[in-house]
Amino acid sequence: MGIPAMLRRLVCSLACLAQVDTARRWRLHARRLVPILSLHRVHPVANPFWSPLDPDLFDQLLAYIGRHFHVTTLSAMAMTTDRPSLILSFDDGYRDFLDYAVPLLAKHGLPANQNVIPACVESGRPPWNVAMYDFLQVAPPTLLAEMRLPGFDMPAPTADADSKMRFGLALSRFLKNRQRSERASLWAIVSEAMARFGDVPFTPMLSATEVRQLAMTHEIGAHSFDHESMGFEDMGFFEADVAACQRYFAETLQLPMRTYAFPNGSHRPEQIQYLQAQGISRVLLVGEGLAQPGTGVYRRLTIHGSSLDELKLRTVGYFGGA
Repeated sequence: MGIPAMLRRLVCSLACLAQVDTARRWRLHARRLVPILSLHRVHPVANPFWSPLDPDLFDQLLAYIGRHFHVTTLSAMAMTTDRPSLILSFDDGYRDFLDYAVPLLAKHGLPANQNVIPACVESGRPPWNVAMYDFLQVAPPTLLAEMRLPGFDMPAPTADADSKMRFGLALSRFLKNRQRSERASLWAIVSEAMARFGDVPFTPMLSATEVRQLAMTHEIGAHSFDHESMGFEDMGFFEADVAACQRYFAETLQLPMRTYAFPNGSHRPEQIQYLQAQGISRVLLVGEGLAQPGTGVYRRLTIHGSSLDELKLRTVGYFGGA
């Protein structure tokens, strides 16, 4: 553990000893603000690019919020209780939600929101950036050195995990912040390198059958059809994406589509207005903020960390949400 990580642990421990999380919890309740915790994966194996939340730590977090919050759903978040409300919101639809998160949610009797990507449900493969991370984890540096993308000048990484992490995150940012049509020719170079490598062990995703089963206990929303950064796309592209999600929910999942979570926190005001005009009553953003019930547009708090004290503080918006 490096010095910054040790320092963060110490700061979080001291803050919780001073009951900072308790004070902020009751301030949220007084102001009727709702933390919507934004999560992705719960898995015991670390990842150098974006590490999943360890199941044991997730178990501890659920015990904490179960004691101190009214854990509810997006559809019921406006209900008044004697405790502050809180919502658990997962994006992308990874298979480990079913393998690790769902048993722990059942153990604590808590519901969650899971926002799936229809294209990934159908293909069984993760969104393109996660597929790229999966490839980078196993690809030899010699192959990555041959993968030359115009405009991306970062040298190829070594076999060192930190070097691959820096390379992968920089490459993801380079590809993510552009329209899909503009990224296509660049992504083709990455895809060709993947094909040359062979069988990449891609992160598994939930199937349509599993999503329908989960809908009996948890709320299901859409996380776009292909996981594109919508702030870079025009309205024609966005409207087609929403329509494709609606068809998939109606015809394949046989579920109502009332929630839409923007990928990568990327959106424009007119896109939110379009969703609301389509009758999609719950629009999820990121932005490290707290939700105000009844508005229909909700910011979320990104949840990650290596200790329960850090997760407690993130849950109450200590790192920028309140």
